[in-house]
Amino acid sequence: MQAKLASYLGPDGFGKYSLVMAFYAIFFLFIDFGISRYFIKKVGEDGGQTPLYLGNFFIAQFFSSLVIFALFLILPKIFGYEADVARAMIIAAVGLLLASMSIPFTALVQAAQRIHILAVIYFVDTILKAAWFTFAILSHKDIEFLFWILVVVGASDLVVFAIATRLIARPKIQAHRQILREMILYGISFAMLVGFETLIAKADVVIQKHFLDYDAVGLYSAAYRFLDFLTFLPAVVAISLFPYFSAQKDIDSSDNRDMSEKIHRFLLAVAVPLGVGSTVLASNIILTSFGPGYEGAILPFRILIWSTVITLFYGVANVVMQVKALKTAIFILLSSTLFNIAGNIVLIPRYGIMASAWLTVLSYILVAVLYLIHSRRYLRFPLWRPMLRPVMSSAVMGFVIWQIREWNLFLLIGIAMVIYFSILFAAGFLKK
Repeated sequence: MQAKLASYLGPDGFGKYSLVMAFYAIFFLFIDFGISRYFIKKVGEDGGQTPLYLGNFFIAQFFSSLVIFALFLILPKIFGYEADVARAMIIAAVGLLLASMSIPFTALVQAAQRIHILAVIYFVDTILKAAWFTFAILSHKDIEFLFWILVVVGASDLVVFAIATRLIARPKIQAHRQILREMILYGISFAMLVGFETLIAKADVVIQKHFLDYDAVGLYSAAYRFLDFLTFLPAVVAISLFPYFSAQKDIDSSDNRDMSEKIHRFLLAVAVPLGVGSTVLASNIILTSFGPGYEGAILPFRILIWSTVITLFYGVANVVMQVKALKTAIFILLSSTLFNIAGNIVLIPRYGIMASAWLTVLSYILVAVLYLIHSRRYLRFPLWRPMLRPVMSSAVMGFVIWQIREWNLFLLIGIAMVIYFSILFAAGFLKK
């Protein structure tokens, strides 16, 4: 649906849309101040205090949301954005405020390890957004109309989550000074962690706007759109593993090593062919998805897709660092974020969006190397040994589809999958 939206808006309009969404993503991940992780950890340790922790989470969330809401509203004036962008940001700010009040409920669902509730609600959200964008395209609506879906989804999620979690726990709205203090102090660390991760992914779009026109921002955002979609894979790993690891004092057990290796093998089986296939078929993917006006997104996409490959490779290590080495993880992400931001400011004026693409990949490589080095102190499982067969299978797949790359994209994808998984199966990589 995002591809259809990009085609409808064109690079200039999609650049404006992506700028607002970049701010929305940055502030949404900052807005709970990292308290979600504190809440999940505490509920895992003492489930009997869940209503009290949940009630105080709502209190803290309400005030942090108001602060972020106000900041979001004044940004267009600070940066002098166009009138339509400023109005879109106001609408997005309302949606952000509503969505933020659902965060305690989502944390409760994760703590209770009832991920199916999240899956159902987020699936319905996706359907609603697709229907909204389809109506907007068919009715020739402007960019401001697009952002009203954030208000609709934010309000509906708040109601649905409140109903769906009633049997798990109900919030006890009673301010507890010690709990609030611990939430804020503990949350600061995770706020920094999540914030730096988000800045690596989204700050480049904000910086680009100060040096480039909306067309360039739109081309880069189109190339990045697939990466935004693919973040659900490492997110699923984090949502699943964090509560489980948090409840254990020592995670370096034989069961955890075995489980982590299986997850790592699965992520490798997806990541390697994704990188190879997307690189080979980048032109087909971009032009089929967005149309001929987006030729300038092909090369950035070929580069950016490898940042997703890298994040999948250190997916398990990421969770280990959050649970066992939070301060070290923050320092690593801070260093990578500063490198990314400084590099974008210096290089975008000369190299344009290609600078952002390369800097994004290099930033993730830096994080991956340091995460893998440090996480091995707490949980060791085979990292490189499972990689050989996916690499060899992907090489064969890439060679074949390169020879027939002029064929229909969807046919090529089907052929690529058959070749890749057939070789993996024959090589014994795919196990029960």
